[in-house]
Amino acid sequence: MLGAVREAAATAPTLETHFRDDLPDCLVYDISMQFLGRVLSRKLNIPGIQLYPVLASHQYFTDAQGAAQGLFGDLTRELRAFADTHGLQNVPLDELMSDAPHNISFMPREFQTDADSFPPDQYTFVGIPLRDSDLKGTWRPANDNPVVLISLGTTFNTQPEFFAMCAKAFEGLPWHVVIAAGPGVDLEAVGELPPNAEIHPWLTLQAVLEHAGAFVCHGGAGSTMNALYAGVPLVSVPHNGDEEMIARRTGELNLGRVLTPGEITAETLRQAVLDVAADPTIQANVRDMRLHMQKAGGAPRAADTILTHLTTTTK
Repeated sequence: MLGAVREAAATAPTLETHFRDDLPDCLVYDISMQFLGRVLSRKLNIPGIQLYPVLASHQYFTDAQGAAQGLFGDLTRELRAFADTHGLQNVPLDELMSDAPHNISFMPREFQTDADSFPPDQYTFVGIPLRDSDLKGTWRPANDNPVVLISLGTTFNTQPEFFAMCAKAFEGLPWHVVIAAGPGVDLEAVGELPPNAEIHPWLTLQAVLEHAGAFVCHGGAGSTMNALYAGVPLVSVPHNGDEEMIARRTGELNLGRVLTPGEITAETLRQAVLDVAADPTIQANVRDMRLHMQKAGGAPRAADTILTHLTTTTK
């Protein structure tokens, strides 16, 4: 969060210069740019809408001024200085640390933790905003064997030994393994794969998920929502805080299984995949969440929400 304040302070002058003669009517910003968005929307007096690609949180901060002497010392001091530099001396820190008047989440409301505490007039849950290209991949299965998709996203994916283990875990079983390695992975370091496995540096995940019986992933928000949109149970192996929270939520909702990196072996992975693929409760829960995801509205609803909010706040 401190890095976000510093990036905001460095970025704001460039944006102000760019938009000086033609201010936007609305500022839509990702949660990672929360401080930049909150300060500029107030300074420029334009509506601000915050985007949540991860689980929403209320971000409760009590006595922000007093917190300057404690854990959030550097954060509150630098945020106060950033706001003051842009003429917001009278705006309390608590306000700059709170969500926007309206927020859009790229998850369905039914997936959100403590969803009832997020009022509909301030939070809109639209599910995953897929593009047409996300739904038009060219991958197709070669036979009728069940498919397990393996992906670690693009941040912690440079683990060729993990992909090799996943392929070996299903060697000799009537499953087809599809590995989407992502950028930066040395495919040769993965080694020779068994006949029932294939690896790609990049794939349209949705094209594979439409045929998959399980998805082994890092528990990232995008990958998890991809799977739920396709109605595929998850085996999540999270590596950081956001992933751990999302993976934990899939476990709470019984949409799959969660394995820590320390307990991953070929045996535990194989058993987890076989379990989620055969568990009738998980299958039913995933089907229900798929319906919620498809009804959430996606990108069109997000766009409508932005336009509605803009019209309401500028009347």
